[in-house]
Amino acid sequence: MQFAAQRASRSIDPAHRLARRIFLTSVTNGLAAILVIVGVSFWLTAHVNTQASTTSKALINSALEAGVQSVTISVQDYAFWDFAYLLVTERQSQELYENFGTGATSSPTFDFIYILDGDGTALYAYQSGGTGSDLSVIDSRLAAQLYARVTATEPHTFNTPSGFAFAGEYLSTVAAARILPDGVAEGDTRDFPILIAGNWLSETYLQNMAERLLLPAISIHEADTEVPFDQSAFLLRDIEGQPVAQLMWTALRPGQNLLQTALPVLLALCALTLIATLTVGRASSIQASELLEQKQLARTDKLTGLINRAGLEELITSKPLVDAIARGHLAVVYLDLNNFKVLNDAEGHDAGDLALQIFAERVVGAIRADDIIVRMGGDEFICILIDKNPGKTAENIVRRIMAATAPPVRIGDATHALHPSIGVAVGAPDLAWRDLQKNADRAMYRAKSAKTREPVFHPGLTSQLRPV
Repeated sequence: MQFAAQRASRSIDPAHRLARRIFLTSVTNGLAAILVIVGVSFWLTAHVNTQASTTSKALINSALEAGVQSVTISVQDYAFWDFAYLLVTERQSQELYENFGTGATSSPTFDFIYILDGDGTALYAYQSGGTGSDLSVIDSRLAAQLYARVTATEPHTFNTPSGFAFAGEYLSTVAAARILPDGVAEGDTRDFPILIAGNWLSETYLQNMAERLLLPAISIHEADTEVPFDQSAFLLRDIEGQPVAQLMWTALRPGQNLLQTALPVLLALCALTLIATLTVGRASSIQASELLEQKQLARTDKLTGLINRAGLEELITSKPLVDAIARGHLAVVYLDLNNFKVLNDAEGHDAGDLALQIFAERVVGAIRADDIIVRMGGDEFICILIDKNPGKTAENIVRRIMAATAPPVRIGDATHALHPSIGVAVGAPDLAWRDLQKNADRAMYRAKSAKTREPVFHPGLTSQLRPV
């Protein structure tokens, strides 16, 4: 009985393994779903932060471009004016101050104004908060740079270079143009005076811009300053296109706010996902285990724990057996327990069942671990031996079975022999399974009819074996 219990336990093990696999797969899928939820949440956070950074840079760029464009338009309004040309060429200082200088000293139009003669000599300079012309405030480097850019083209082109530059201590938006009279035509090569004007990107200017754009405080840094992780930056270029400075501000992180707001919901969703996964996984594994156990039991002989006839029908369609049958690499040993009916009638069905269990256990002990034993029903069994040399292997296994079943067994008050009649058939490449099984069955009945304890080998297939 212990042998039968062990065989049944082995048949159910695959069900337990399948249940564990299904449960672990469900848990893995649940954890994967949680990771996806968390991953998507963090991706969305990063994406929102990136969009916010891109948007803030676009807003900064638009505001700065608007500042440069405003300065450019104002410079053109001041410079392309016949009256302005007259005042400069006639050196009417007071009227220049009243009509030009106040644009910087007492008006928000400019923070500074420089006027150069046609040869680049500084004539007048005004700045915010001043009371008149003061040449000491002029930035000679900036003046020379813009003078060269303006005079690089002919006067009739109305060239107005603009951009960012340092005017004194402040980074500024700046533009320059010739001060021209009316009617300047192509080919006019006169040296006309130059107007340079702009606005400082002062702390007040940057603060106002940040407030308008709903951004944190903006500060100016050198062009090669490394941008900290928590900062956003926008690079400014001068009129030559070279980096001149960069604006920095604390990077907007709306994604963090979104994540913090959604975090309780995400945690609850992850918890529900895990609970649902564990519940479904457990239920699925139990159901799969039960189904597989039922299937295993349907293919298993309840008395001996061996494969039954139904299990054999399924087994012969498996790839290892199909390949072995096709190559002729197998032998079939058919066993029929002699005098079983006499024992069963004399000692009772319980004794008969015990005899079958003992016989099955002895045969299992005689065959190899990879060999297959099937209870066909009643007192009939077959062993399937897969080997490249099936004839020789069958002979060896049969001798071991005969030796294992030779000792008598005491059942009840009597001693009984458990000798089987044995028929053997060896496969061939052109021999179908049904024919091979029938050959082994015929050989077994020949042995039973001859009342011999020696095995009978089906003739014509294995001449090296000695038929009886």
